[in-house]
Parts: sequence; C-alpha cells; structure tokens
Amino acid sequence: MSEADFEPLLALRIDVMREHLERVFRYEPSRARRIFRGHFDEPGMRLILVGGRRVGCVGFRRHEHEIKIDSFYLDRSLHNTGLGTKILKALLTEADATGLPVRLEVLAGSKADRFYLRHGFAKLREDEIEGHYERPAHGQPIHALLPRGQGHQFVLYGDACSGVAGAPHERTFAGVNAAVRRLAPSPEFILFLGDEIAGYAADADTLRRQWRHWLDREMGWLDRRTVPLWHTTSNHATYDAMSEAVFREVHAHLPHNGPPGQEGLSYWVRRGDLLLVFVHTLWTGLGGEGHVETDWLRTVLRQHADARHKLVAGHHPVHPVNGFAGPYQRAVGPEHATGFWNVLSEAGVLAYLCGHILAFDVQVHRGVLQICTAGAGTAHRMPEGVEYLHAVQAALDMKGLRYQVFDADGRVRERLSWPLPVPPVEQWQALGDADIGKDKIVAFRFTGQASAEGISTAQTLLSAFRPGLRAQIWVGLRGPEQRLTVILEPEPGRSPHYWLGPAIKSGAPFDIQLLVHPGMGPGGLLYRLAADAPWSSLSAASAWGAERLHWPERWSVGHGQSGAADRAFLGRNLAVSTTTVEG
Repeated sequence: MSEADFEPLLALRIDVMREHLERVFRYEPSRARRIFRGHFDEPGMRLILVGGRRVGCVGFRRHEHEIKIDSFYLDRSLHNTGLGTKILKALLTEADATGLPVRLEVLAGSKADRFYLRHGFAKLREDEIEGHYERPAHGQPIHALLPRGQGHQFVLYGDACSGVAGAPHERTFAGVNAAVRRLAPSPEFILFLGDEIAGYAADADTLRRQWRHWLDREMGWLDRRTVPLWHTTSNHATYDAMSEAVFREVHAHLPHNGPPGQEGLSYWVRRGDLLLVFVHTLWTGLGGEGHVETDWLRTVLRQHADARHKLVAGHHPVHPVNGFAGPYQRAVGPEHATGFWNVLSEAGVLAYLCGHILAFDVQVHRGVLQICTAGAGTAHRMPEGVEYLHAVQAALDMKGLRYQVFDADGRVRERLSWPLPVPPVEQWQALGDADIGKDKIVAFRFTGQASAEGISTAQTLLSAFRPGLRAQIWVGLRGPEQRLTVILEPEPGRSPHYWLGPAIKSGAPFDIQLLVHPGMGPGGLLYRLAADAPWSSLSAASAWGAERLHWPERWSVGHGQSGAADRAFLGRNLAVSTTTVEG
C-alpha cells in the first residue's frame, strides 16, 4: 500500500458507499475524504489486487483486546462473485489464530448485515446510523465425529426459547452456537428439536418477529443452503391453529408430505440410506399438546423399509426424563405412547429424538433409543446443578450410531456408541474373575429358578459387600410381583435411588441380563430376559445413574451384606456371571 493508492481507493469507496451514506444523510465529499484519510493512514490497511489490478481494500486492525475490520470495499464489478466471502474467510482464519474477537460497524439497512451474520457475527446494538457487530473469539476446533466409512455426521439440539433481542436466552443460546460453530468439519445437516422461540404469543405478528430474529440474527451464521436445518414443531412455537399457520409460513421450505391437515408440520426427508421422519406431537386436530398421529408414521416407515438408518424426531418424550413425568404436558399421552413405540420398534427405528425436558437424557426401550436434548439455550435446568447447556454431534455408519454431548465450552460430557458389542454369554466370566472398575461398562447375567408364588419380601441376587456401610449397589427382586430392582446408594446418608424392571414369574426359570453403562446417565441401567432380546432401560425417577457408582471390591451373592438371612434369595440354582463391554 502506497500513497499512490489513496486517490483511486477513495474514488472506489465513494462509488460504492455514496448511495448508502446519502440514505442516512452522512455523505459530504470533504467528510468522506477526511474519514478515509484516517483509515488509510492507520496500520493494518490492506490492498486487494486481482491479476495485478487494484480492485479494493480492507482494514484489519489488531489491538490488545480485539481485531477491528473496516474500510472493506470492492469494485462494483466484483460484487456477488464470491470474492468478498473468500477474503473475509481468510481474515477470520487469521483472526482465529490470535484468539481475539472481531468487531466492525455496518450502516443501518445495508445488505452487508446478512453477509456478516452469515459468517458468524452477532449484532450487539444498532442506532439510526449503524449497527455494531461482533464475532466471538474462537477456541480450538472441536473435532467432529465422523462416520467409520460411508455414513452421515450431523448435529442435534433444541429448546432455545429465544427470538427476542436482548432477552436472557439470546446470550445463552449464542454460547451454545459458538461451540457448534467450532465443529470441524461442519455437520452435514442440523436437526433442531423445537422451542426455538419464546412463543406463546396471542398474535401472529409477534410470532413472525420472533422467528425472523431467530432465523436471520441468531442463526444468521449458518449457511442453510449448504447445511440444511430441519425443525420439529413444539409447545412454544405451535400451540394453536394460528401458531401452526405461522410455523408453516416461516418454514415454507420444509417438505409438505405429512398427513392431511399436518402438511409442513409432520414430514419426512430421505438422504440416501437415511430416513428422517418428523412428527407433530401436539397437533390441534387431535387435541393439542401430547397427542400424536401414528398411522401416517407407520405408512412412511413401511414405504422406506429399505433405509439402513431410520430416525424419528418429535418434541415431546414418550418415556419420562429425569423423573419429570406427566401425560400430555411432560410426555406423549398414554393413549398414543404404546402404539407410537410399537411402530418404532417394529420398523427397526434406531432412535427417537426429542426435547422439551431441559436436560440431556438417553434411554433404550425394546432396542430403540430415546435421545432427549433440550439444552440449546433455555437458561433453566431440570434439575439445576446436574444438567447443562449443550448440543449433540452424531455419526451414523455401518456399525450404528455414535454421539458426543458437548457443553458451551466445547467439553465432551457424555458419549455413546450403539448398539453395544456385548460378548456371547459363553465368554462371560465368574464374578470374581472380572475386571470391574470405574467407568467400565459392565454386564451381569443371573440364572436360576424363581421362588414360589406368594413371596413379597426383597430377595437379593447381588449386593456390594462392605461391612459397616450400606451397599452402594443392590440387585434383586421386590414386592408382590417380584419385580427386578436395582438400588444405587453412592452417597452415605443420602436417600437411595431405585430402578425398576419387569416382574419375574414365580417358580419359573429365569435368565436375566443387566447392563450398567456409566456414560448413559439414568438410562444406563438396562435389562433383557434373553440373549437375543433387545435391551430396555429400567424405569427410574433419577437425574443421575451409574456415573456416581464406585464399584465394590467384594460381592455378596444370594443375600445382602449382613449375612445369609439378609434379604435372601428364596429360589434355587442362582448363578452369576459377568463381562465388560467396549463402549
């Protein structure tokens, strides 16, 4: 850059900016010269050349606590050619190496607003003259989970309850988005599982404004032409006929292949060997929140039976999360839930993806995962102190599904690979020979013959053994139905938590497998009653699971730790074997 560049660049600036400056009554030749003179002389001004020809300039100013970009002008003939995007990406890559935020100003009403929002800037404030924008400092990239061979990699998250400028959830949602933007490489697509906006407005215009703020401002960093963004309906956004109509309007690009009356609300997407089905779990035509129509879902799954991977997404859970239960408002209603899950299980669906309960939770029922992710920005937790703001990155391939849950700082907090490669029972070991320790995925097998009918007392299959302290883990049968039960008591003096499974038939042989997965939270205690049966999570009302468990060094089989009379097993031929599983 030399003094010889000043006059040509000043003329270029005036040509590009005069119309916009006149619109806000700020164009005056001497003022234009004075301002550009100051920018031209400041360190960090860069010349843009194409084939040796001077075509523009940009100021890239590094300061102690920020980087400022200004004076970004290109010859009109190069507008909309992609050159501006290429230059900005190069500048932002350079900025990322410094760990500093990037700030700039844009004239109010300028088309550059969308340009910068699309590249990760957020509008901090705006007056009648200009808007002030910031791109937060980027941390180290988060290495995305990639398929092991051919497959798909994507992100799912939900429940921002934002869409209102300056509201508390806007900042928390921006924090999660900052982490999502660090994924490298970028996801193939994004699933947002509802409650994007605060919603619950009485008029359509308020809802439209919230949607526009959410889509154009808060998600303006995402190029949705490259990375599709698909949505589910939800209680904050589609709570009556008016809000359903607004949802269809602002998401007119979503497929209209749903059942009659639900076009644009329920729909499906096919991407090669992957089928994504989005169900409306609160259709006004069925009564609103907690209601879902399943005939159409069954038909779509049958039509795409050849899909290797099938995922179904909705807003409401089917199975309670963290103990937060209640038909219709907390979960899909009972008249729909069983039939809905039957459809998923019979069709070989890999997972049902949902939100609504402000937590991350995974459970398995009859071999189908229920993955709840509802921590995208809502500044509340269920419960506080346990759950956290998060998003989920996932990968699908020939071996199945893997996911990692990462928080707003980019730390991976939970992970799973499914299905689990549980060894054949012939390879399991005697209890004393197994390498059971912290963070291990452990499976137990209990075989024997159940006690006679009429017994209601607790019977021990397996218990931790540590004299003088209550057992941290107890596995057995309880109550008139002799229901499979696991009791975890990781903190002395605190109430134990209970996990409940199926009733065991009196007097009959049994073969029970119990899987303890410390990476799955409360859904990580699973059972099956045959070696080839699908896994199901035990029912619980807990926000934590085996991650708090410290495995004992000694075990008591067939009775509690206080001796042979302590909750003794009253059946016959009890045998226990175990194995560890690679997760």
